Amino acid sequence: MQEINIYTEKIGKNTFRSSDIPLVLKVLRQDAKTGLIGLTKDDIQLFQVYTFALQQLELAGGTSSSEVHAGDWRQTVDDLSTLKQVIDEMEQKEIISNVAWNAGGMAIFDIPDKKMYKTFVYSIILGHLDKLYGR
Repeated sequence: MQEINIYTEKIGKNTFRSSDIPLVLKVLRQDAKTGLIGLTKDDIQLFQVYTFALQQLELAGGTSSSEVHAGDWRQTVDDLSTLKQVIDEMEQKEIISNVAWNAGGMAIFDIPDKKMYKTFVYSIILGHLDKLYGR
């Protein structure tokens, strides 16, 4: 559990990025193997969605990897329905706007307030980690 605190601190310091999520998943898998947490396929799929969400923010802010493309979730997310749930929630809460789904595998949306978007994504990640670790 100590190792996961590195990433919760990064969220607290506002320095957590999409590239941190594979490292978080590695820690989660290790902690699940030792019986510290229960980790399901649904949990993993949600962390994939968090990766996509952060990638889109980084893209909007000009700090994304060259491999990231606007709205293209196919290389990041295995389950479209999980992505759709999170996107729908963000749209309902007006975190994002102008959502458009493309049959080619794109989820395009506007981020009107980048700070609010980042705060929301960070809060759902922290909430998920708290749930996994029983905090």
